[in-house]
Amino acid sequence: MSMLHLVRTSAFQANDFEQCLNVVQPSDTIVLLDDGCYNLSHDLWQQALNKIALPSLYIIEAHAQARSVNIDNNKVNLLSLDSLMTLICETDKSVTWQ
Repeated sequence: MSMLHLVRTSAFQANDFEQCLNVVQPSDTIVLLDDGCYNLSHDLWQQALNKIALPSLYIIEAHAQARSVNIDNNKVNLLSLDSLMTLICETDKSVTWQ
């Protein structure tokens, strides 16, 4: 069964994102929101991109824009807050990393 991972903190300040990457499965989904948007440019994510099977990655567009995070649409999907609520409701299990 897939899991929704909501990452709210930056790996530049805490190890939550590293812990998330250690347990995430290829069928899981990761959503970066709040300061978690900064993880898009962190070395941990760049290393994870080299793995064969990566989970789906989303970023809350408004949160990324507020933090001036550059988004590569080939590596990450944009998500609105409304779409996030739908995703949460459609997912059986979720965990928040904060």
